[in-house]
Amino acid sequence: MSVDPSLVRMYVPNQVKIFIPPGLAGFKRRLFDRVADTVGGPILEQAELEALPDNLIPAVGCTAAIRPLIDAWAARGRKWIYWDRGYARRVFATWLPRGKDGGYYRWHIGTFQMQTIRHVPDDRWRALNTEVSAWRKNGRKIVVAAPSPSYLRFHNIDGWVERTVAELRRHTDRPIEVREKTDTLPLSCQLHTAHALVTHGSNAAVEAVIMGCPVFVDRSSAAALVGLTDLSRIEHPVYPEREPWLHSLAYSNFCESELFDGTVWRLIA
Repeated sequence: MSVDPSLVRMYVPNQVKIFIPPGLAGFKRRLFDRVADTVGGPILEQAELEALPDNLIPAVGCTAAIRPLIDAWAARGRKWIYWDRGYARRVFATWLPRGKDGGYYRWHIGTFQMQTIRHVPDDRWRALNTEVSAWRKNGRKIVVAAPSPSYLRFHNIDGWVERTVAELRRHTDRPIEVREKTDTLPLSCQLHTAHALVTHGSNAAVEAVIMGCPVFVDRSSAAALVGLTDLSRIEHPVYPEREPWLHSLAYSNFCESELFDGTVWRLIA
């Protein structure tokens, strides 16, 4: 893919350095090697990341070994960037329409997921061509979407499922189903009769909102902006207007070509 270096440099804030963890492999490793080349090459060693001067901006993914470093950056106000698979039009592990040519990725400054709703147009959301279902308000069961082992390690929340189910039992007598990351039943089928979906920060919450199921999540989840974070309110979910949230979500959701042509650096927030 041909990239105009001057276009990329125009939007890169100061100088970004992308950390590629040793375990990253396959198409994702190839992709981020190429993205890193647009900003001067990757960081491959954690020691180099730890020694990065403050005038450079680290861009990192979900790697448990560097979580203490991210926390230290956040504590002292250092700017950092987080990337992960996108909110919509992913290439796999999604029950919404899938992306093409590598799918979509989310990029944020100083946060793991979107934390504010921006006043942006609807053009990028419309381009995703993803149907939004009406809110369903007559479900019975509660679906708890379990985090992956790597997510548990990264966020240091071992035992989250057990604690969450126990807390739910204090506030409701509804049936509770735990959905593991390896479950193959389409999420849409499981949510069809659901009162709510509960998860920490899984993208299942974003997908649930799009499919019309209310959610209860950790405040770090992008879905917290259209859901609740207090499990004591499990019997009283909310059904807010979603359009501004969806529009904003799409402005943090970038296809593969946009990681090279400067779009990600122009729109990242």
